[in-house]
Amino acid sequence: MTETRTLAVDITGEQVEAAVAGGLFGAFQGGLLLQLWNPDAIREIGATVGMASLNGGWLALFGYGVLFGVPFTAAVSGSADTLVTTFTALSRRNAVLEKLLDPLLSRSPLGATLFALGQGYGIVVGLLFWSLFVPGWLAVLGHSTATPVFDPVALFSWATYGGMMGLVYGLIRDH
Repeated sequence: MTETRTLAVDITGEQVEAAVAGGLFGAFQGGLLLQLWNPDAIREIGATVGMASLNGGWLALFGYGVLFGVPFTAAVSGSADTLVTTFTALSRRNAVLEKLLDPLLSRSPLGATLFALGQGYGIVVGLLFWSLFVPGWLAVLGHSTATPVFDPVALFSWATYGGMMGLVYGLIRDH
């Protein structure tokens, strides 16, 4: 007999709304940086879904922004209180960090915590999606791509996406 395990994540409607808003806002902020750096980057994102234009790229980017918000939401939904407690305790250990982060933590502890975690998540998304998936998928589709495998400017824009997504998600959940 084979035993099957399922992973159940209890996500509320408010969390879904916060994830969608965070994903859209993060995609907008990160997309602005991508477009300023290289407008072809937005076109390449659009090409992954058959719309190799700026408009198509922005639509795809917004869709990906929300899609990439789902695993982040699932990961933090059950452990938000623990994450905030840990982040707050770490900031209290250093006088400089405490002075910098105390106003943010008093306004929105979850927003400040998820901003920091979101930046790391955005870098992971950038490495997996931008550096691996986009060039690989475009090659499969027969498109030439200018996307370098590793690009610090693009990773910064994906870190911005993740940070803004986490911040907005946390701000909505805190209030």
